[in-house]
Amino acid sequence: MKRTSTTLAFWLLGLSASGILAAQESPGPEHSVYRRLPITQVTAAGWIRQLLERQRSGLTGHIEAAGYPFDTCGWACSEVAASTQKWWPYEQTSYYLDGLLRLGYLLDDPELIGKASRQTDYVLAHRDPVAGRLGPLHLNDEWWRWPYASFFRTFMTRHAVGGDPSLVEALRQHYLTFSAYDFADDLELANVEQLCWLYGHTRDSRLLDTAERAYRLFTSHEHYRDRGGWHVDFASDRVPDTHAVVYLELVKIPAILYAYTGKRAYLDEARNGLDKVLASQMLASGLPSSTEHFQGVHERAGHETCNTAVFPYTLGAFLQITGDARLGDPIEKAVFNAALGAVTKDFRAHQYFSCPNQVVASLKSNLFGHHPGRMAFSPGHDVECCTGNVTRFLPYYVDQMWLRAPGNGVAAALYGASSVRTEVGAERATVVIRQETAYPFSERVEIVVESERPVAFPLHLRIPLWAKGASVSVNGEPAARPVEPGSFFVVDRTFADGDRVSLHLPMAVRVTDWPNDGVGIERGPLVFSLPVSARTKTV
Repeated sequence: MKRTSTTLAFWLLGLSASGILAAQESPGPEHSVYRRLPITQVTAAGWIRQLLERQRSGLTGHIEAAGYPFDTCGWACSEVAASTQKWWPYEQTSYYLDGLLRLGYLLDDPELIGKASRQTDYVLAHRDPVAGRLGPLHLNDEWWRWPYASFFRTFMTRHAVGGDPSLVEALRQHYLTFSAYDFADDLELANVEQLCWLYGHTRDSRLLDTAERAYRLFTSHEHYRDRGGWHVDFASDRVPDTHAVVYLELVKIPAILYAYTGKRAYLDEARNGLDKVLASQMLASGLPSSTEHFQGVHERAGHETCNTAVFPYTLGAFLQITGDARLGDPIEKAVFNAALGAVTKDFRAHQYFSCPNQVVASLKSNLFGHHPGRMAFSPGHDVECCTGNVTRFLPYYVDQMWLRAPGNGVAAALYGASSVRTEVGAERATVVIRQETAYPFSERVEIVVESERPVAFPLHLRIPLWAKGASVSVNGEPAARPVEPGSFFVVDRTFADGDRVSLHLPMAVRVTDWPNDGVGIERGPLVFSLPVSARTKTV
């Protein structure tokens, strides 16, 4: 396989998954460097917390204001109106429920948690009594299995928080009713994420076999990968030109297969697929050029708001599996710039399409095709996929800030005011670790450890690639080792209550070049914009 040559080619740091993960808990992906913690162990603070609360009082808490299908019963009924052979209302509501549940846990809000859980509880209570299949049983059109991939993330999140084995068993029985052919098509292949997760928890080899066979079928013939002449193709040098949401959802699938099998060919193919996007599609705002399909980099290129959630989630999967610290940079850039730029400050309206060079956002300003009003800020749009996805990007960000590291350690993978409460070290002592910072508006991140007794564990600190001259000190003493941008700096010591790790991430102003004499001004993970005077009209 010929690799794509690019200055943004992200390759493994050389961290071996053999041996160093031996102390980590099982089950799980044996060949993943880092793992997610239960979302309830992470608490957001500062401006991130404030924005989560705006989500609650805005669209996420009142999604019915966006209209159909969010004003229906969703998954909590036998059939959504007008969905006899249509999967898309289930896709859009599944995005929303995933974000809603995560937001409920992050804010410790019983109302939000209950609102999401009523949907999953209905599905559990109304499974097929013979086969055990879950979800709407009447769908039979193309891609009707695709919504499972997002909806069942709610099961995965609930299990991580509560450890309910019945959720795992219900999903196991559900997925055993399908064959590899059912998940070989584009979109449907996204269910391999759930198949692998289930294998990790059950060690039922049939699930992993179905996952691997589905991927082999997917790559075996373009029939499975074709969308009107645009092919989803990770292994070749073909520049991505297909539907961006689909591509970005699926490019993590071979990486996930690697995490559970250790077969390096899967990871090589996934990395090649991701590197092609990073080399050919990235815009100044931090998202790929993606107005439905990939469109390349030009001065009028834009992106679909669905990818504010999909792209960081996929990058996070790669970061966790490979341990590549450099992948945290595009996550932060996408969330802090493209994602926040696509929603209003009160989180009550969003765009379907947005772009770096955006002066007018109205019901007639969309030049990317489809509905002319897709650049307007609205509670909902003619198609509601972005309305569902916009609820997920910030909960995803917080969920990925802190990770379980090798040796029962902790990794600060993304930065922002927050804390994590977890067990560390050989004795699995409970600690609270806080990020005290105004990041990304500050170069300083203070990490404070709270512990009832001294405990030895490794603390991994992501050093962004742009942070030239970064430094780390512990209780005022500078680190003896060099701090390398684009890597994880590991502080491995016995921590006592009140120990403070100080991280300085210099944010030099950078000027970047873009087509047609375009210029970008960046500082740290932020991209600056001109202060264009706003004139708002509500219709």
